[in-house]
Amino acid sequence: MVDLSSSFNIKNGVGTTSLAICYAVSIVAALPTPAFGHKVGCKSLLMIGEVGYLIYILANLYSGYITLVPAGFFVGIGEAWVWTALPIVVAYFAKQQHNENESFGSQLRRLTGYYHAVIELSTLTGSAISFVVLHIDRSHPNESTSNITSEPRDLTVCGANDCQIPNITKANAQQYHPTYPITKYLFIAIIAGMSIVAILLFYFYIPDEVAWDLENYNIVEDTTKISIYSIGLKKSRKPAKPDQKSLIITNGNLSAVKHEGECDVKNTDCKSSTYSFLVQSMTDTFKLAISGKHLLIVLLAVYNGALSGLRSGELTRAFASCILGVDHVGICMMVFSATTCIACVACGKFSAKYGRNIPFLLASVVDVATYIFCLNWNITAANTWLVYILFAMFGISLAVWNTLVIALYGEYFEDEDKLAYNLWNVVVSVGLMWQFAVSTFFCVYVKIYIQLGLLAAAMITYFISQVIYYPEQCPLIQSDKKNNSRYRLLTSDEQLLLDDLTFD
Repeated sequence: MVDLSSSFNIKNGVGTTSLAICYAVSIVAALPTPAFGHKVGCKSLLMIGEVGYLIYILANLYSGYITLVPAGFFVGIGEAWVWTALPIVVAYFAKQQHNENESFGSQLRRLTGYYHAVIELSTLTGSAISFVVLHIDRSHPNESTSNITSEPRDLTVCGANDCQIPNITKANAQQYHPTYPITKYLFIAIIAGMSIVAILLFYFYIPDEVAWDLENYNIVEDTTKISIYSIGLKKSRKPAKPDQKSLIITNGNLSAVKHEGECDVKNTDCKSSTYSFLVQSMTDTFKLAISGKHLLIVLLAVYNGALSGLRSGELTRAFASCILGVDHVGICMMVFSATTCIACVACGKFSAKYGRNIPFLLASVVDVATYIFCLNWNITAANTWLVYILFAMFGISLAVWNTLVIALYGEYFEDEDKLAYNLWNVVVSVGLMWQFAVSTFFCVYVKIYIQLGLLAAAMITYFISQVIYYPEQCPLIQSDKKNNSRYRLLTSDEQLLLDDLTFD
């Protein structure tokens, strides 16, 4: 639905304006998300967030500011909550599965690859529905569709030269809209039904154990000190504030230590309010955001969001709809999703074994080559099929960025992963908001030049972060074997001690 919004609602840029509002709201809504997640858990966040998507889907029944602007507000909240909760679910299973043979970082990269592959499979399904419904629509021509096929269109205003000039957009309006309104309503009804099914699936099949605060450490690092957050409570997983304890390993033995001035979680008088937790989480998020380590990788997340926005807002409109027609957006997205799905799995497996540096470099090369092609492509009726190649190329690179940038946040800030994933959501939303907000102000070729500059700056700052904070990861090929000795299985006595740190 988001991919078609810039075409269905092209008049006055209503579609991209609503999406800009969506991601602006998402940035603000993401800030208190840790407090809400702490209060209601991941499962509830996913369900409530999906309701926001449902509202936006139904708002497209009438394309106007009066419906899409408020809907953009609700889907913005959904974006903030869903995309923060989902990575935590992935990290939960990565923490369960990592062992002495494979570190948490390797498991996280591999499972994140599978996670994004499944997301792209769902995108593939939705795109297939889009193509079938809209293709049936175009297969029953009327006077307007016969004009499309009989009169040659000016393809020079498509692609990188698309500037959304009102009179040109109006002249080519048939390319962006279904022929029959009933077709649009049918498509929206199908997608809305799938959204309702998703809410039910979340309710029945997301395990209650995957709570916001639930930590499951079966493997410990064989270091001097390990911090454990005792907020995975058996009867109540929602204390107002996490209470940090420490485990000390002395001569290979694990023992618990209580900090001076530490608050006992059984003492209700010592618990902070939800408001205090909200303030604390926002403060901690801000500190994390301005930390030197984050400032050196923040441009990667911004670029990731901007590239996703370019694909949803510009690639689907300026290339797919303008060149081929709105009915071909679905098949273009099917090509994109199939390519991304395969690349996500391959990227997750490769990076788990050899690190992320080579995939980052390959994705950068693919993006630069694709941008150069877009800037120099002379679009004619004979080479319109190259649009599909374009979607496949963006599918390869976005598979790498989507998989490894989110995993990068989980690895760089492993001790603060929930705040880190929330921060990742905020930063990616900044890139998306920027792309949709300037959609009607700049020509596509200007945005491509901006993307090239942003990519170059992001890669430079990323490698600086590697040199400063993780010099052992600087080589293109990274081996995880040297870190495996840091992990060992808990003994039975240590497991009992760890169990005692969760309170009834």
